[in-house]
Amino acid sequence: MFRSGSFRRRSPRTLLRVKRWWIPSVVYGVVALLIGLGVASATNGLLALSIDDKELPTQAVIPTSKQVLGAQAPDIATIAMPQGYESDPLLSMAVTRFRDVLAASGERSRIVTGSADFVVRDEDLPAQGFQMWVGGVNGAGRQGMANGLLAASDVVAAGEELPASPGAPVVPQLEYRFADYGAVGVEPDPQAWAAQDDYSHNSRQFADVVLSDEPWVDPEGLARVTAEWQDYIDHIRAYGYNGVIVSGFLEYVNFDRVGNGNEIYPEDSPHRARHEAMVEQFGNMWQYADEMGMRVVFKTDMLANTGPLDDYVQRELGGFDVDDPRLWEVYQAGLEEFFENMPFVDGLMIRIGEAGTVYNSPGWDYFSTLAVTTVDSVRTMLTKFTATAGEYGKTIYFRTWSVGVGEVGDMHTNPASYDTVLDGIPADNLVVVTKFTMGDFYSWLPLNPTLEQGEHPRIVEFQSRREFEAFSSFPNYLSADHQQALQDFEKKNPNIVGVWVWTQDGGPWRAGPMSLYLKTGFWQLYDLDVYATGQLAWNADADLAEVNRSWITQNITDDPATARTIEAIFAQSRQVAKQGLYIPPYADKRVLALGLEPPPMMWIFEWDIVSGDTAALSVIHNASRGRIDEAITGAQDAQAAAEKMLAEAQNTDPRAWKDPALRDRLIHSLEYEVDLFATLAAHRAAFLSYYDWIDTGDPAAWDAWEANKAAYDSAVAEHAATYAQDLDTPAYSFFAAEAGFAHAERTRSSQAVTLVVVVGVLGLLGWGLVGRGRGGAVGVAARGLWIGATRPWRLVDEPTQSRGARVLVWVLPAALLLLSRGSFSGWLSWTYLLATLGSIGLFVGTARVLIRGRDPFALYAAAGAALLWKTLLLSLVVVMRGPLSYWYRFWTDEQFRNIYVPLSFALFLWLFWVTYVVMRTAYGCGRLRATGRVLVAVSVPMLFLGALMQWSGLESALTAFNDQMALLPLGLSRILGITVHLGIPTEIPLYLLVVAAVLAGIGLLMGAARRTQTPAARL
Repeated sequence: MFRSGSFRRRSPRTLLRVKRWWIPSVVYGVVALLIGLGVASATNGLLALSIDDKELPTQAVIPTSKQVLGAQAPDIATIAMPQGYESDPLLSMAVTRFRDVLAASGERSRIVTGSADFVVRDEDLPAQGFQMWVGGVNGAGRQGMANGLLAASDVVAAGEELPASPGAPVVPQLEYRFADYGAVGVEPDPQAWAAQDDYSHNSRQFADVVLSDEPWVDPEGLARVTAEWQDYIDHIRAYGYNGVIVSGFLEYVNFDRVGNGNEIYPEDSPHRARHEAMVEQFGNMWQYADEMGMRVVFKTDMLANTGPLDDYVQRELGGFDVDDPRLWEVYQAGLEEFFENMPFVDGLMIRIGEAGTVYNSPGWDYFSTLAVTTVDSVRTMLTKFTATAGEYGKTIYFRTWSVGVGEVGDMHTNPASYDTVLDGIPADNLVVVTKFTMGDFYSWLPLNPTLEQGEHPRIVEFQSRREFEAFSSFPNYLSADHQQALQDFEKKNPNIVGVWVWTQDGGPWRAGPMSLYLKTGFWQLYDLDVYATGQLAWNADADLAEVNRSWITQNITDDPATARTIEAIFAQSRQVAKQGLYIPPYADKRVLALGLEPPPMMWIFEWDIVSGDTAALSVIHNASRGRIDEAITGAQDAQAAAEKMLAEAQNTDPRAWKDPALRDRLIHSLEYEVDLFATLAAHRAAFLSYYDWIDTGDPAAWDAWEANKAAYDSAVAEHAATYAQDLDTPAYSFFAAEAGFAHAERTRSSQAVTLVVVVGVLGLLGWGLVGRGRGGAVGVAARGLWIGATRPWRLVDEPTQSRGARVLVWVLPAALLLLSRGSFSGWLSWTYLLATLGSIGLFVGTARVLIRGRDPFALYAAAGAALLWKTLLLSLVVVMRGPLSYWYRFWTDEQFRNIYVPLSFALFLWLFWVTYVVMRTAYGCGRLRATGRVLVAVSVPMLFLGALMQWSGLESALTAFNDQMALLPLGLSRILGITVHLGIPTEIPLYLLVVAAVLAGIGLLMGAARRTQTPAARL
């Protein structure tokens, strides 16, 4: 190559052969660029970022009720009830409530026969309808009479007068008025809530009642939860609901109709004994709801599974093939048994869109799998299930919630996909259940267009305890939105037949306030919405101002001035929450990315995890460009509005409250809202100013970032210190924000180190160009790298330089590579450094082993030079505005990807080419052997990465990488998991191992391991 700073003389024949390498090198470079363009196109298609305006409902206005002076309770000394009412739990509950209300202002009414002050009669009226007036109630059977008594209780308790005459019958507008099961059977355990890091969606309902051994059900625990259940059923029945949704299915089924009856659960199976105990003992509890005139519907994920069931399906059917009718026949057999075991059950509700570990309970052999993701499998499942349910006069309720997975992933919000999945299924006992917004229970979403269509009856889902909005731990009145949605859907779709209100469920149970409906915490905040939405199910045009005043009078205060204050707080609470918890310039856009539609609250993902990842924050800033000031001041406005509500609550007279403790709770919740919004405002200002600097380079934006970051640090510290141990209003989690800000804070140091890298790369290559090997070992190494960077095929002769040159030719590029990748990761991610530097080291190291006995100078020079080019490309991007500027452009700028990705990928492929070239020219390998050596060198890092991920698990590996690099929301792995949420095959590590083994095998067969004694410059 060169000696003592000068080239060794070459023969004309050797020079001719060497010069001919530039032609295939140019061809390879062009092909590599074309492949890079394909990768860029695929990357653009994968990210598929688009930002458009979306059509949002107009802001619902909540009128203030007219001032109503409390009317005196009617003088009703006697009530005549139908004969035998005492044996009817529904009528007994209804009349008891009426008597309790009357007794609040006088003596307790007596039940008599014959004539009375107030007579309850069974009349021929529309189903469930009633007439209610000062002289009594006319009702359609037991349901109508109970409805009339409960309505009369409401009127009297709200301080209003009963009508003077019966008037037209009151009939419910919607047939199905469902509620979830509340918090029945969920133990308020402060220790379980204290950590605030349990994002499991499993409620652990009845966890201390259902036993793992005999007697299978704890008698004392069952008695306690039975009392809770009856209180809950009485409560929601009084609110106008006529159905309840209960979790469970396989817990009540032994699959006795499969095979000989013991195929899945043998006679001595503990599962079998437990199921029989639950049917008998819990069945009595569920039957109470049926006796109270409630439809009892169980809900389950599909595929639902147990250990023995899994074993049977694997053994007999070869696995869970959702397109195999035999699989559904097994579930059909279970469904038959389910309906026969508990004939009072009205039907089964099925969800296919969420499942897995987030819902499973450790140590509990009942679990679910997200597997029904194709159109054919959904239609097969529903056809078979409705046929079975129809034989028993039961109903299948199908939820369209599909969260973006598989062919049916957009069924929830895409009208065309909805029709493809459900149209033409011939079932008169199929009811379709759908969330009312075009997405999950967030604000700033359009109404769900699929609820405007469909041939099947439709139920609209609402959530009163808004999981994504601090679990309603401060006022957040929702029923005006619910009214607006119902009115719109009913105008457009005559098949709207019901509502399903979530009083408690949704999201993680123990990563949020320990507010359990009717049990602990400030559950009254969302009880108003449970009550009001129940009224809307009877009449979507109800006057919400009067509905709200009625609830406030019954539960908070009968003082008119205090009632108006509470009304005002609830009336403005919705808009305040929407401003404080969302960034409107982003939230009012429809954003698509990674094939999904991210929620309008990506800066909090999800529940209480404040984001710091570059993907979310880059897109939020990009969508807010031109409105950054609005985005920042909007948070401050929300904080000011919350402070105003707090002052109004503080100005109320404690003596005017029915329970002064509720006043204290309201004040505490508003104090929390003020503090939370102040903290979130500081976070919003900090990241928006930082990303504004990345986008514009404006020094004022950098100064704002530094000031806002200091304010954020102070606000977070105070927020955590105040609310970290508060179970009613727990502190939000900022670990994800801190992870992102840790990278941002190292921007200047990363720029400085990257500048050193740029100067080092250019200086090293420049020295190699002009120095021509002078300058001792460093000069020789630089010259080798220059030739490797420009003409690697000329690294053909044996070097005769010192050991120092042979070391420096790899140490110098390795050091620059380490500095580049370290500064790019902010020195915060060992997983990134292990994956990148480890892979490069294994590739070059393997190639070095394969030329054993030969001097590695040429290999090191060629590979090191290729890596210098790639390092220089990345560093030129990073040196401008730091590593996060790279990610900002990558996530949001297609033009940047179209330029950078092809160049970067081509330089990545160039490493393999130059390795092949020096194997041919410097080490005399033939085409096959040189190719084989490159393949073996490529296979080793693939084997290493595949084995490492196989050992740790792909989900764990991606989580560790993402937690350190903060690229995607850090909450992903804590919810569904990165692999599930993004549809990443968990078999990737195995694929890597297989491909690597194949490459290594091919390479070895091509002679990669054979020695070559003499160099030859050959094509």
